[in-house]
Amino acid sequence: MMFPRAFRIDAEPGSVQQILPKGQKEHFEGLSFSADGKILAAATADTDTVHLFRRRADSRFEDVPYASIGGLNYPHDVAFGKSGARELLAVAERGGAISIYEERPGGIFGPAASCAISGPDARLSHTDGVAFVPPYNDCVAACNLLTGTVSFYSQTSRDPLRFAIIPGAELSHSSMDKPDGLDFSADGRFLAVANHGAHSISLFKRVGGPVWGKIPTYGPEPVAVINDPDLRHTHSVVFTDGGHLVATSAGANFFSVYRTLKGWLRRKVAPERVHRQAVADDQVFCAINSQNKMEGGPKGAAVHGRTLAVCSPEIGIKIYSFRG
Repeated sequence: MMFPRAFRIDAEPGSVQQILPKGQKEHFEGLSFSADGKILAAATADTDTVHLFRRRADSRFEDVPYASIGGLNYPHDVAFGKSGARELLAVAERGGAISIYEERPGGIFGPAASCAISGPDARLSHTDGVAFVPPYNDCVAACNLLTGTVSFYSQTSRDPLRFAIIPGAELSHSSMDKPDGLDFSADGRFLAVANHGAHSISLFKRVGGPVWGKIPTYGPEPVAVINDPDLRHTHSVVFTDGGHLVATSAGANFFSVYRTLKGWLRRKVAPERVHRQAVADDQVFCAINSQNKMEGGPKGAAVHGRTLAVCSPEIGIKIYSFRG
């Protein structure tokens, strides 16, 4: 299949950095870059830990974490967000919690969370994805695998840092089946949700402009649903600055890139796929996938500038540079 030349990934062996797990149980599930791109956070679900990797002077990342946050309950995703002068780190825990940390000197987060969203009133259920809502990052959103919803929680205080423990809004739609990951465009106008159960991506548009301290409204209907047959147990989605959407499929040995913000909404058609990138050794992928059709492929994804990172339990973390 021929793709337009607007998006290109440098996949030459010497150009792709790979950070391998340090133990058999260190299964990478979620990734996020800090606002300045100098820190890469990685959720390792089976060790209940989030690792922080620092970018070196040569733009590559150290392959050993400089800090870690432990004692979590199956951390499945992570998200950085700049709130005023402070960097925040949110961790989605599948046990039904979102822990939020404030940066301390030296790029340290933790060991204790500044605040947590949890308990029956939070209505979190298999919380697999988390993201701050741009452009103010005064709201955190999470997708719930079991209830098929996206929950929104507003920031109620900056000092001390506090977020509401009751969702100010919940988004649901028939296209959202076992939502596993989510991301917002840089201006917060669009929300993308990865549907693990439906092998699809739902795209929603914000109603009205952003207002500080107010829960945004998305939907109620998606502006598009991507039903690409290449999507297999869609796991994560992430927008690029150039108006593309990257999606990982836990049940396929590649990630896909879609053209999203340039013309497709006006034409009222689903975004077209413009790139597909193989990730793991095919024999390794097939060995895992033959035992479980929901496993073997890339899971977490993160973008900063022209740097794209994906991860999985099998490959660890792979970091690419791209154009487009």
